[in-house]
Amino acid sequence: DRSQHRARLSCTTAATKSDYAETVSLHPALVWTPCILLSVGVQKEKLSAYCLARGWDVYFIYSDPGFSGSNMDRPALQRMFTDILAGHLDMVLVYKLDRLSRSQRDTLYMIEDVFLKSGVDFVSMTENFDTSTPLGRAMIGILSVFAQLEREQIKERMAMGNVARAASGLWRGGSGAPIGYDYIDGHLVVNEYEALQIKTIFELFLAGNTFHSIQTELQQRGYTNKYGSWKNASIISKVLQNSTYIGKVRYAGKEYEGKHPALVPIETWDAVQIRLKEVLRGLSDHQKSPFKATKLLTGLIWCGDCGARYFFHSCVQKNKAGEKRHYDYYQCYTKAGHKTMRRAARCRGKNWKPDELDALVIGEIKKLSFSREIIEKIITEKRGNHPVSNQADTISDRLEELEKQLNKIMDLYTLGNIPLESISQKADAITKEQKALQAELERLEPKKPTLSVDKAIEISGNAEAIFSSGSLEEKRLFVNSLIDRIVLLPSGDIEIYWKFT
Repeated sequence: DRSQHRARLSCTTAATKSDYAETVSLHPALVWTPCILLSVGVQKEKLSAYCLARGWDVYFIYSDPGFSGSNMDRPALQRMFTDILAGHLDMVLVYKLDRLSRSQRDTLYMIEDVFLKSGVDFVSMTENFDTSTPLGRAMIGILSVFAQLEREQIKERMAMGNVARAASGLWRGGSGAPIGYDYIDGHLVVNEYEALQIKTIFELFLAGNTFHSIQTELQQRGYTNKYGSWKNASIISKVLQNSTYIGKVRYAGKEYEGKHPALVPIETWDAVQIRLKEVLRGLSDHQKSPFKATKLLTGLIWCGDCGARYFFHSCVQKNKAGEKRHYDYYQCYTKAGHKTMRRAARCRGKNWKPDELDALVIGEIKKLSFSREIIEKIITEKRGNHPVSNQADTISDRLEELEKQLNKIMDLYTLGNIPLESISQKADAITKEQKALQAELERLEPKKPTLSVDKAIEISGNAEAIFSSGSLEEKRLFVNSLIDRIVLLPSGDIEIYWKFT
């Protein structure tokens, strides 16, 4: 109660509240009314005299010489906060407001959220600012206006800076880099492990999987990212709509060409956006049928001749007698002449009837059921033979040919038979093709097992029940949990790449 008599205790005779407690036991009339001085030199003297005139006792002088007043990371200031929370202070006195902080925003924060919430008044000696008076409290409102103005100006400057970064092709920076990238030295750098997951999401969605089934598949594969694991299906939707993955930078509703590498081909992105619009509009299954996975193996099948995907195709054709007949088959995108999904000029891959191919694959899966011997035999054969498809052989041959072409160009340049400008153009074209082919070859090479033998035995043991009574979605999830991809060879043979090999 500040109306009561106040006894002065110097900081030397009452340096702590415990010291003061002993004094109180001898002088019951004394009231604990400590004060803080935040200044140096002459200002300390003036503040001390001010306290003496008001009859205020000094608890401690908090001084931060050599530290900037533009931030709150100062030792003495932090100690003051600790003492306030411990209940040692009931008033803070400064020579001027800017002695507390040079940031109005920080000053207002300390007054409202630290001092007043802890029952501590604040006084500025030279500016007649005292929160224990009505006028002083009114000044807080004025400070709030200027603090808000400062916040808005900072936001405006930050926004202008972010727009400039985006226009130059750079991500906005800070925390929260998109999954698939790390933010390093001002740039988005590909995180290979996370990039693999992003590519998988786009492939599974384009193959007809739902957000939830994709999330389930990622969890079954044990995938994690910088923000944890894939526990929410809504994240899948956000990933599929994030144009960062095609090399774009988006800020304030506008999109710019980014300087970071794209993770998803533009043709895949375009196809995904078409399906997304239908899914998000909630159209019927019939309306979404061009993209909905209506067959067991959609999304898992690859051509062993050209390397393109297979897709399910349904059509009505007339036979020789002129009768209309309905035909269903898995067909290679290249052979179908698809403009964006094809991988070569021509392809020898054969069309497969869905029932025939599904039956072959289901038969191979059922052979695994509860059989460690068969699974271990498949692993042994895989490690011993390392089968590579015709496409991989073709790519390797092409890489050797390109290397020879590059060496020949360098020889011609050395002999002076070709100008530098011409060699640069040809070398760049060859190098670009080499990188693309090398990436494709790496995709075709055997991957590390993502499924243990014990887990494969556990999963395959459910084959009979799933294939006899499960829904199409359940069957597809089951097959995807065991098989990484299926390669169809022109000879009519199939290669199954299991997740445990």
